[in-house]
Amino acid sequence: MSQQPAEGFGPLSYQVTLPLSRQTLQMVAELIRTRRRRLRSRWRKADPGRQALVVLAVLRHDPRLADLGGGMSVSASTVRRWVLEVIALLAARAARLGRVLRRLVARGGAVVLVDGTLIRTRRRTGRANRANYSGKHKQHGLLALALTDEDGRLLWISAVLPGRTADITAARRLRIRERLHAHDLAPAGDKGFQGWHKDVRVTSDCDVCEGVCEQVVLTPCKAETNRPLTRAQKQANAAFSGMRCAVEGGFAALKAWRILDKLRLDARHATTLLRALLVLTQHEQSVRDGVRTGPA
Repeated sequence: MSQQPAEGFGPLSYQVTLPLSRQTLQMVAELIRTRRRRLRSRWRKADPGRQALVVLAVLRHDPRLADLGGGMSVSASTVRRWVLEVIALLAARAARLGRVLRRLVARGGAVVLVDGTLIRTRRRTGRANRANYSGKHKQHGLLALALTDEDGRLLWISAVLPGRTADITAARRLRIRERLHAHDLAPAGDKGFQGWHKDVRVTSDCDVCEGVCEQVVLTPCKAETNRPLTRAQKQANAAFSGMRCAVEGGFAALKAWRILDKLRLDARHATTLLRALLVLTQHEQSVRDGVRTGPA
């Protein structure tokens, strides 16, 4: 450390628990080891396992980098460099949307749950940051769309968009409906996607249907002025909400990584970070599923 503590006030250290599997630690360490071998790196401050442990601790608990680095006698900039290196390696392993949808169809999937979430960021000065202010959440952030299956398992997450972007606008800009339709999958969205089904009506010449588009877009019924919901519509909305609540479990698994509580990294690293956390979340879920289905 650059500053020596006063006499009688030496630094104290303590231990914390990292609620992750050993397989995840080994997977990240192997990625680091492979990269060092490719770069022919002869010396580092920490071995691959130690670096993987530090990076996972940063992603899971979001401590101050100076505090975490001080316990290892490294600077905060070194820890930040480790984090950026590892999230780039993990993000490269994230599957593209086309491959994800093909796998889902092969498993017999028919419906994909679509939802958006706001990743809080620090408020920055400048006119360019105004687009990141979300009027819905009354705070600055970045919007990301995620796709989950009917069980709430995260399948794919989009690149980040400015926080003021509406969910349905982001879905249209990313052409989510068209890409799902190409694999004969139906999207299901919440009330933020009201009006998305009207895009199907105006699609009179569909390349997939070879004529008038027959895709089904699932959204809840919405009451209008002087036209309240009927009892049947309310029951349909209740059943629809019961199906869509699984997507909240997917976001809960993603936001268990506390670094997303309020992003302090530069916004240009947000997409890489989200895709890296997606890979880690999917790996943890696969490990747990293997434990559940394994021999007793």
